[in-house]
Amino acid sequence: MIGVRDLSVRFGPINALDSVGIDIRPGTIHALAGENGSGKSTLLKVLGGAQAPSAGTVVLDGQPVSFPDPARAAAAGVGLIFQELSLFPHLSGYSNIFIGHEPSRLGFLQFKQLNRQADKLVEEMGLPRPDLRLPVSELSVAEQQVVEILKCLCRQPKIILFDEPTASLTQREIKPVLSIMKRLRDQGYTVVFVSHYLEEVFEVADRITVLRDGKVTLDDDMAHIYREKILSAMLGRALDEFYPSRRAGPLAEPCLELENAHADGIEPLSLKVRKGEILGVAGAVGSGSRAFGEMLGGLRPMRGGAMRLEGRAAAFRNPARALQAGVAYVPEDRRVDALLLDLSIATNMSLPLVAAPKSRLVGAGGFLRLGQERMLVDEAVQHSNVKPSNPRLPARALSGGNQQKVVLGRWFLHDRPCLVLNNPTKGVDVGSKAEIYRQIADLADSGHTIILISNYNPELIGTADRIIAFREGRLVATFEKGEATEDALLATTMGGDGSASGAQEMP
Repeated sequence: MIGVRDLSVRFGPINALDSVGIDIRPGTIHALAGENGSGKSTLLKVLGGAQAPSAGTVVLDGQPVSFPDPARAAAAGVGLIFQELSLFPHLSGYSNIFIGHEPSRLGFLQFKQLNRQADKLVEEMGLPRPDLRLPVSELSVAEQQVVEILKCLCRQPKIILFDEPTASLTQREIKPVLSIMKRLRDQGYTVVFVSHYLEEVFEVADRITVLRDGKVTLDDDMAHIYREKILSAMLGRALDEFYPSRRAGPLAEPCLELENAHADGIEPLSLKVRKGEILGVAGAVGSGSRAFGEMLGGLRPMRGGAMRLEGRAAAFRNPARALQAGVAYVPEDRRVDALLLDLSIATNMSLPLVAAPKSRLVGAGGFLRLGQERMLVDEAVQHSNVKPSNPRLPARALSGGNQQKVVLGRWFLHDRPCLVLNNPTKGVDVGSKAEIYRQIADLADSGHTIILISNYNPELIGTADRIIAFREGRLVATFEKGEATEDALLATTMGGDGSASGAQEMP
């Protein structure tokens, strides 16, 4: 058994954890849930030796322990698998698994023995078998996750801590990882994991602890738990409507029209998307769904066919041309591709509008109209419910969910008729997801066309007016509102037959 007693972690004046006490039973899967900044990842890091507590005690098998670093925790039987995988990309899977304690004789590494031990571990655990001879940079993210798990297991832990193990995985890749967690539990390991996805919690967890503002608000067996109870504990209030109802539906008039349009990675397709429509785009990695969004946003040039935006011919050589014509692309990695983290919330929100031709925020001589910018940004911050709401704070100071609200909020300032959103809720907590879904619905209700690309099928089903599915570069099916199910979408994008659930197969 591992647990904590009266545990607190402080970062300056902020209490990341405040007098937390929990017990994690042996041979179970224990979920840690909460909004971004709730303290769940901090708690996991304390258990794994990656974060020192400010006060309180970690207890292992009834005895107080102290782990100054993850190596000491591993020596005591506690393995920590970070969200950001800690692998050497140029080394093979085999080398990564045994890095730091490779079998050797007379100073020479025993590569054959190393490989045999890794293969035996894969077979004993019944894990998916990636090609461990390859450099891990050539493996998929899911295969790298298996290498990370093997790396942890070869150190013979009793307790395995996963920090958001599925955050970077597709729907297809998630299921094997959840199966691994259940298999580990069934073989006597104790598994603790952090997740933003309640579906995963209900599928694999035996018990759940919810944190809010560094305090435990729920700690119970899953047999006594239902979705609304978790959400209430996470948010401190009832969440009336996770996927908001639309005030208005799509208009009859098309905003975006494609005729035999194609690009690298996408076969020719024809499609009309109406004003005020939320078009969901489903597909696995490499299916063409992402390439479709990049073609619309000017990141991937069209190789043929025709595109019309609000009745005008359009073909974008780059994102700047797409933005000028009326298509804004919101990338998947907000920290790298969408935000200037060291600049203020205000600057990040107003930047597209400032850079626009004949901007209303730029006065004579090219000087910024600061008063008008402040007024518009304050309004956008309040509308988007960004917290903290001080627009002078750097974007780096915000949680992932609030950073994404800033990215979406800029398009309330710089009005573009078509928005292409690439996985906008990736790595975002449940409360922020609900607010982002509200933002998307508000934009659509005001007449904007939304192209919502997502690896998370439930949000497509909950938010989209229509869903198209890609496989192997082809648009293979269309689901009207109410027709799609998770199983049908998964079967269609993975190569099964979705037509039984209402999908319209494309020729």
